[in-house]
Amino acid sequence: MKKIIMLGLLALTCLAPQVQSLDIMPAQLADLQGLSNAQLNELYDYGSAYEIPSANHPGRPHLLTGLPLPVPGYKGPSDLLGFFWGGKIFFTDQVGNITLTNQVFPNTPLNFNDISAQVSIKNDSYTGDDEPVIFLNYNNSNIAIARIVRDEMRLIAPGLYLGRAYLKNGFVKRLITGEAFGFALWFALQEI
Repeated sequence: MKKIIMLGLLALTCLAPQVQSLDIMPAQLADLQGLSNAQLNELYDYGSAYEIPSANHPGRPHLLTGLPLPVPGYKGPSDLLGFFWGGKIFFTDQVGNITLTNQVFPNTPLNFNDISAQVSIKNDSYTGDDEPVIFLNYNNSNIAIARIVRDEMRLIAPGLYLGRAYLKNGFVKRLITGEAFGFALWFALQEI
């Protein structure tokens, strides 16, 4: 009987998702900054999407501070992107509809929180892994240029989310690849 239990535990250990290439699991935004695209992909695959950040706090804005991460294939810092974007504010109304706005130019006199999106849990990622994501849909955004963006994110540690931003592909690329959206960059959010 002990052998059966041990074999069962061994099988569960082998099947459980584990992040292999990281020495320490990230716990805050700064822990994500130096990670490679492969490590971010691994963390994202490991993450979960079971609850939207503001879902348990109807009627109150729920701020998650943000950090854009380096664009895959681009060696430059994310500081410039950090100047333009500082996080997302989630809001659940009394009926349960969840929306968000983005913090734009967060540390300047031009600061505004006015790029809106609808938020839901979607049962499949654009990565095609058949796992749920917190889906941020800008299709009906009040800012027209944002309508080409789709974001998705997953919880990777308590209060820490890793996200993928997608941009709508042009007509020719959609025709050739069959993909409506292409991956643009990583972002991370943390509850404060």
